[in-house]
Amino acid sequence: MRVAVHAPGDPGHGVVRHARAVAGLAGLAEPSEPSELSEHDGPPDLVHAHFTDALFGPDVATAARAFATWAADLRRPLVVTLHDVPGADPDPARDARRAAGYRRVIACADAVVVSSRHEAERVRRVAGALARVIPLPLPLPAPPAPAPAWAERPSLVVLGFVYPGKGHDLALDLAAGRGLRVVAAGAVVPGHTAPAGVLVTGALTDAELAAAARAAAVPFVANPGVSASGSLLAWLAHGRRPVTAAGAYADEVAADTGALAPTTDLAAALDHAVAYPATTWLDTPPAWPDVGAAHRALYRDVLRSRAAVSRC
Repeated sequence: MRVAVHAPGDPGHGVVRHARAVAGLAGLAEPSEPSELSEHDGPPDLVHAHFTDALFGPDVATAARAFATWAADLRRPLVVTLHDVPGADPDPARDARRAAGYRRVIACADAVVVSSRHEAERVRRVAGALARVIPLPLPLPAPPAPAPAWAERPSLVVLGFVYPGKGHDLALDLAAGRGLRVVAAGAVVPGHTAPAGVLVTGALTDAELAAAARAAAVPFVANPGVSASGSLLAWLAHGRRPVTAAGAYADEVAADTGALAPTTDLAAALDHAVAYPATTWLDTPPAWPDVGAAHRALYRDVLRSRAAVSRC
């Protein structure tokens, strides 16, 4: 089974990294664009694309149009994994624009994949379509690098890319008066800045990420609106139980693993974590589905059905 992977953009972008991780877990040697696969080895049996509007254009309408133009030329079944699924934007007009764009992308697909049950419900509401839920992979931790210098002081740590709404401002408010420094363990997304008072590590290697996860006095996940979070799963993979804001995705992970206690009272949860630091550690990472096997099963189902849609 030859699968071509379409995930254009910066190799460091979270969605592109996800595509690379899934390809590896599914046993694909490397994510390869359809045009890069050797005709000597034969054309791909199936194409797997990853879509978020930010990767395909400056706005969702342009992004959806670009995706549809690309998909129209395919002569193979198309699986599309959707990221950042609309349905919870505080700006109803923006949510409606994104929903229209995602409907156009969904119309191009033989199968749609999302990373959580509430995203599948959003797809149903947005497009009346069924989506297969395959969780984000649980990262495989690397051996840790030496402890970072900031570990000399107790720190409230937010893991992953730095962008508005991630929770750094809230972390600063909660840390005030508690003797905690706020650390952003990750790089700032281009076009944004970190709030004043946050120590930003910049991009981390896998070993540095492992060291940061161990060094955090309190791991923190504060975005209740996130639809799927690699940062949350990275904490769990590294044996940490973060103080976590209640929300659809965090509640799902908590129900599935028992490794979280999402809360609407983050201040009380933070005080408890400071007073009882052992509660921020897990004995072992939680059991997790075989994401590679789930993708291989999906590819086989799509190829068996051969019910290719009329391309958009």
